[in-house]
Amino acid sequence: MEAELVAEPAFPDGVNGTGGPAYLEQLMSASRLGLDTAWIWMEESLRAAATHPSVDRVLKEAAASPSVKAFGMMVLGREEWLPLELLMVILALLVIVYSILISFIAKARFALWALFYFFLSADKKTTKPTDAPFDFKAPGCKRVKIVFIRHGESEWNYIFNKGPVLVRPFRLAVALVKEALMFFRQDSLFIDSPLSSTGIQQAWDLLTFLASQPLGCLEEGDHLRPIEQLEDADIVSIMRNDAGSSVMASSILRRAISTGLISLSPRLLKTSHDDKMVLMTSLQEMGRNIDTLTLTPKGELPVVPAVEAGLKNMGDLMSDFYGSRLDIVNHTGNKSLKQKTIKRQEEFVRWAFKQKADCLIVCGHSGWFRDFFKSYLPKASVHICKKSKIVNCGVIAFDFYKSEARGGSLPVLRISEKSIREVYGGFELKGKSKKS
Repeated sequence: MEAELVAEPAFPDGVNGTGGPAYLEQLMSASRLGLDTAWIWMEESLRAAATHPSVDRVLKEAAASPSVKAFGMMVLGREEWLPLELLMVILALLVIVYSILISFIAKARFALWALFYFFLSADKKTTKPTDAPFDFKAPGCKRVKIVFIRHGESEWNYIFNKGPVLVRPFRLAVALVKEALMFFRQDSLFIDSPLSSTGIQQAWDLLTFLASQPLGCLEEGDHLRPIEQLEDADIVSIMRNDAGSSVMASSILRRAISTGLISLSPRLLKTSHDDKMVLMTSLQEMGRNIDTLTLTPKGELPVVPAVEAGLKNMGDLMSDFYGSRLDIVNHTGNKSLKQKTIKRQEEFVRWAFKQKADCLIVCGHSGWFRDFFKSYLPKASVHICKKSKIVNCGVIAFDFYKSEARGGSLPVLRISEKSIREVYGGFELKGKSKKS
């Protein structure tokens, strides 16, 4: 039987047949030429750097040390080092050390990724507002009560945004020393920046305010009414779980989590462990700074900041809350490089209208909250919430509506401007809070 003929694979011209070796030789030659060119460029650059007066002086001082001479005798067979040789060895050692850090220390890998995120992030696009007509009383229109709580002052706010500009470099220097001491722990002053001492006090002040308010929702069914028809005492009673049903949610960043756990701790102490704060990537702060990124990997509980774990009369409680009162089902990890705020807004809205509770208590961030108001208030609205941030630990309540989809059109989402209520704090305006 004749052997079955098998078709030869189709190679680029000149690769198969007698032209193959010649093609491969050309390819290898081109590769060698590229490597040689790169090496020459790197050598010239290093040589220029080594001959720079300041660098040359440092290299000569290093070469004169006994340990460097001993190392030279071991690797070169002589004690003397040429400046270029010593510079190349130093750079090689730095690369090796950093490679080890990247390989074995998650925090080092994360810091590198955070650097890429700062330069490549596209996290600014939000939902565009409309002036489409909206009937809040239309049949099929859904409503949910929402309470925004902005986190207290963070370490990042304290270092970079607070006080005289001339003092900030000194704060930064102190913070960098503290950061170095945290290198091998899942803690940081910059990445996933925690509450500052002022921020912790602000959360305590909010706790005091919430605990001091009189009992509200005294009439049957009061908790079902919209925010527009409620008093501050009614809203606070719902937040404390004295009336109605509510769900607590928070950004995955620790300053928001801690603000919620501290200010709502009386509620957590009287409710069962089923009453948990839902951590949501969709509430993660917008922006490219590293303080908007979380240290906590997807599906893991965050670690309580060391300062808060050591709080007198509260540290053990914070550690317990971090370990037992957080729901991480909606913690899907950090926002991605290509993810925009609009996607997180849409995810939160879908989640919000699936809840059966009367009210959603949301702990989060000034930028995210402000852009939520911009996106879902009418385009023509000039309410202060569209241009000013909520103050640290400020509490703002409002009614959020979703129209019924008809005729193949998408439902309209709208915040009732009349319902926006400043329960505590208010909005910032040129460094001051102002009532709308």
